[in-house]
Amino acid sequence: GDAVVAEAWFGEHFELLLSRLTLADLNRILYRCDSEEREDGCGGVYGLKSGPLPYAGIEGVMSVLAGVHLRNDQGHPMSNNLRDGNWLIEFTSNRLGLHEKTKELGSLVEKMFDPLKRLPRYLIPAYFSALLTTLSRKLQQLAWKSMSTFVSQGSTFVKELSLGSVQLCGRLPSSPLPPLSPKATAASGGEENVTLAAGLPHFATGYMRCWGRDTFIALRGLLLTTGRFKEARNIILGFGGCLRHGLIPNLLAGGVGARYNCRDAVWWWLQSVQDYCTIVPKGMDILSAPVSRLFPTDDSEPQPPGKADMPLRDVVQEALQRHSSGISFRERNAGPSLDQNMKPEGFDVAVGIDWKTGFVYGGSEWNCGTWMDKVGESDQAGNRGVPATPRDGSAVELVGLCKSAVRWLSQMHAKGVYKEKGVMADTEGLEERLVTWSQWDEMIQESFERHFWIPDAEGDVTHIADANFVHQRTIYRDSVGATKRFADFQLRPNFPIAMTVAPELFVPEHAWKALTMTETILLGKLGMATLDPKDWAYRGVYDNSQDSGSYETARGFNYHQGPEWLWVTGYFLRAKLHFAQVVDGGVHASETVQLIHHVVARHREALETSQWKGLVELTNVGGWECKDSCAVQAWSMSCMLDVLYDVGKIKTRL
Repeated sequence: GDAVVAEAWFGEHFELLLSRLTLADLNRILYRCDSEEREDGCGGVYGLKSGPLPYAGIEGVMSVLAGVHLRNDQGHPMSNNLRDGNWLIEFTSNRLGLHEKTKELGSLVEKMFDPLKRLPRYLIPAYFSALLTTLSRKLQQLAWKSMSTFVSQGSTFVKELSLGSVQLCGRLPSSPLPPLSPKATAASGGEENVTLAAGLPHFATGYMRCWGRDTFIALRGLLLTTGRFKEARNIILGFGGCLRHGLIPNLLAGGVGARYNCRDAVWWWLQSVQDYCTIVPKGMDILSAPVSRLFPTDDSEPQPPGKADMPLRDVVQEALQRHSSGISFRERNAGPSLDQNMKPEGFDVAVGIDWKTGFVYGGSEWNCGTWMDKVGESDQAGNRGVPATPRDGSAVELVGLCKSAVRWLSQMHAKGVYKEKGVMADTEGLEERLVTWSQWDEMIQESFERHFWIPDAEGDVTHIADANFVHQRTIYRDSVGATKRFADFQLRPNFPIAMTVAPELFVPEHAWKALTMTETILLGKLGMATLDPKDWAYRGVYDNSQDSGSYETARGFNYHQGPEWLWVTGYFLRAKLHFAQVVDGGVHASETVQLIHHVVARHREALETSQWKGLVELTNVGGWECKDSCAVQAWSMSCMLDVLYDVGKIKTRL
């Protein structure tokens, strides 16, 4: 009966209204965490006696109602709240009336709820629940209908994950995308100011919302597999406009306040350009799209949109040429006002290409240029300003991403799509010469196994001098050339990333052995341990609020020294899926798909039991909840979508 009454409210007018809503509008209607809602000019999320709701939007209420329904809990604080007054009813409609794009829906919802106020109070929770559940379902269906067939015709879990694209993509004044070229806005679809939050609630607003690496690790899953091509295009072009020193920003801060203190964001950006060209129909057209350069030179003042336009292909070329020539600078405004924890030496950025191997390298023991970027914050423990995981030298996933980029450009040049032949390089101190894409590609290919593979002890002549550092064998090194030699040999979950983007680098039999070791040692309930539990530095419980005399853990110093991160699980599964089809005639393919189903099932349970309806950033050892983790993390959601997207393509061939 309740459901029939609810359906009666939704007619042609409602359907017409829905047809005018975008996915960015649905972000405001369905979600918005507390800090996002406050920035929107509202008073934050709704609070019950049991605590605040996760979202101000409709799904914030639904996440609690689901538990009320399941347990028929008429004594729940939400049921009591609805019986005691109309506050939640009015909150739900009133917040929608504050914005032009949602005002009409807010008016309709207000009219829909108005008769409830005249019912006996004991009936209101049931009828409110029926109406809101129907409204929520219709809005979710609109979201899925607006996405790709992978989503709209996908499994329940694919649909649930795809809502991460709605949760995390929205417009916020404090976190704008740099203005696109006026020549590019015509094709932007009106979504040029949509940005992707790294995670909720910690990375939702202001300069902490948009991270270069997080954005482009998440872009394939959350925007490309879901069919949100215009938003993906705008974000690629917007970040491309911020290229400076040959790098993509670590923190975007609207572009003008961007910080260029990471080595990896540019390689994830290049991978996203490649993925866009590969997945999107006529995707290669993006290479000709105009990019409005905010900083045409390293030292220029910010330029207005359209003043310094160049095609995206030229920005790609500049990024690679700058790496070839070598990058060295000190961050602007270096000091406590920029980063209160970093030591003076940490503000010096150096990146380049080792032309003996073709490997990208960079960093120092005083800064963190990859995703494992924790810098100590504790005076009591004495770790302030010390990077826990510098990963300087040639980090394995960056070598893989570089290989992926130059391989792709070699192929595009051969097809006549990309005109540049390669980069100019000063090799071995000789006169500068052209290194073609194919030459660079071959250089990395020939060097990789020799430098990164750690074989069985018997017959290993490569690592005789490093015997004291080798703790695990039949794995791939985490880096080559680290200042602290032992760090090169630590077992971490980074080489599966390289396996996924550049599988040709790996001897398949070696790759399978390494993946088997990784599964045994690092794969947890949801995430991958960020360090071998037998490593001396391993600490599996992250607590950022705890300050003590413990150098290894105070103020979360062990962020990437053992806790289990979800996003790298996606890359591990994708790597295993690839090599299962290659090794031993493909006999491992079916069992690997079964492994993926088991892991995916655990992620689905975690998402469906989460009040935030998302996948967390990380867990502590054993999959235990980490109170300092983001409740929803962009790359956790996206990388699981990536897995299911790849499995969908593979299963048709099994």
